[in-house]
Amino acid sequence: MKKIFVLIVLALTVISCLNSGSFSQSYTADITFEFSDNVYKNSFKDSLYIVPDGEGFLYMQYPVSFSQKQLAGNLQGGFLMSCLKGEKDNALDWEPAANDAYRVHAAAGAQNSKTYTVFYDNPVESMMPAHDIEFGYKDVGTFSPYGCYVNNSTLVARKIKEHFVDGDKLVLKAIGLKGDGTKVEASITLAEYTEAKDTVMYNWSVFDLSKFGDVDYIDFEVKSTNPDVPEYFCMDGFLAGIQVEY
Repeated sequence: MKKIFVLIVLALTVISCLNSGSFSQSYTADITFEFSDNVYKNSFKDSLYIVPDGEGFLYMQYPVSFSQKQLAGNLQGGFLMSCLKGEKDNALDWEPAANDAYRVHAAAGAQNSKTYTVFYDNPVESMMPAHDIEFGYKDVGTFSPYGCYVNNSTLVARKIKEHFVDGDKLVLKAIGLKGDGTKVEASITLAEYTEAKDTVMYNWSVFDLSKFGDVDYIDFEVKSTNPDVPEYFCMDGFLAGIQVEY
């Protein structure tokens, strides 16, 4: 069984008890990764949170886990949480700093939040979790992602600037897996370089997942055409509809 660290904060839910004695709960999960000062003080180290001896984390009591693999406190693949800040003018002329892989290339999280997640798509499959996002109540409920904000990390933006050549591209793909084994996909371009344009995502941008419908899992793939660009992305403000009934 996965060891999941739960950060407990009160959440607003809509609950009804049916006459038959069954239970129904339906709500929108607004997963912002924001916590109290006490949580930051006791659980984050160097503005990062990696689950100690665990394989993922939950936000509030929402039954949605964000998975990771770690070794001796170091992320091997999947998600961690970060409070590291980049430069508000998105410049790349400052000296590289420690943990730039986990530092968003923006002044703060989405909508000026303090905390966001960073995902590493390790090319070594054994270093990745079985699934990247997992709904915990698959047998008695539904999980319908609406979307999230995504951005590049500072390290990725710097490597793109240094190494991209004509035709290079960095693409993020999300894969929703349904209970019957079918898949649905959505993609967003994080960077692209051609003779006609040179675009790198420097601002938090909406990644629309609404076409997924109900899924049990979400996996991510970060694909760069240039081997010198590492496969990370930053995510914040994950929104989904959840319904549980039993």
